[in-house]
Amino acid sequence: MAFVTDKAELKPGLIIFRRGDVEHRQWYCRMKIPKADRYKTVSQKTTDMDVARDRAFDQDADIRFRLKHDVPVFNHPFREVGREYLLTQEARAQHGEISAARPKKVRAVIEGTLDRYVGSTQVHLIGDELWSGYPTWRRENGVGRNKRNGVREVTAEMAEAFAKNEAERRTKVQHTRQDSGAETD
Repeated sequence: MAFVTDKAELKPGLIIFRRGDVEHRQWYCRMKIPKADRYKTVSQKTTDMDVARDRAFDQDADIRFRLKHDVPVFNHPFREVGREYLLTQEARAQHGEISAARPKKVRAVIEGTLDRYVGSTQVHLIGDELWSGYPTWRRENGVGRNKRNGVREVTAEMAEAFAKNEAERRTKVQHTRQDSGAETD
């Protein structure tokens, strides 16, 4: 079975078509990106050919606007942008601009909780509203600093025991200093 069916050329470099490898009958448009050997394919989310045609021309206008104003035509998920950033940080570390440990810390953050939260989300869709929900999501779903770093809640009894042990230790140190000072006199 052919992948492209019911193909209709709207203008050079812009076609609408249906896919033969899917169950639905929705239309897609494919646009040739000028001065590049690439195409952008977008679902028109309609089975009506006239609506698909109108939407395809809108998509074509959007692509031309993006190219004219240097706006990226192809979206990238956060995961991909994060990997690109990590590569630049690793290169900076190799050149001594930042510490060698810094890329490792950045990698842990990007490939850890941030990837779980927004990894597959297209970067252009990540805004203030999504970021403002991150702390709440992290508290509900994240490992948390307390467990990860071995920090634990301290009860009043434990605090009292720690204080008592610390006082005993200080007393011993003080006596040791006094004893060693008396011998040198």
